[in-house]
Amino acid sequence: MVESYQTIAIGDVSSLKLVKTRMAKSVLDAGWGMLRTQLQYKSQEAGRRVFIVNEQNTTLTCSSCRALTGPRGLDMLAVRTWICSACGDMHDRDVNAAKNILFAWRCSTSVCGNELSPSVAPPSQASRRCEARTRARTAAA
Repeated sequence: MVESYQTIAIGDVSSLKLVKTRMAKSVLDAGWGMLRTQLQYKSQEAGRRVFIVNEQNTTLTCSSCRALTGPRGLDMLAVRTWICSACGDMHDRDVNAAKNILFAWRCSTSVCGNELSPSVAPPSQASRRCEARTRARTAAA
């Protein structure tokens, strides 16, 4: 991945928290923590960038209209596709989360990028910040 992409944005998945759930064996087998570590190491070595963004609400937030209309709760984790009640767009849970992580990275203000920026907000707040910065830049130009 590092050789293929100049910049990689990933969610701040906490493998320690996931280990405490019923997915513990899967998380440990997959080596989630090592993936993040290796991405950071290899990207630094290759002169690439890895951004870690807050992934809170990325599966719930509509990537089209930014509304928090996705399925909620542990019982709803089995729901893989959903339709936004605000705009009517259909979303695959994982693809939607990836779009929201990319959006959060584009709107973050982290300079270094390899650490979690305190300015990174959940997508619903990040969109407002990004739009405000865009308006300010346009007005200043």
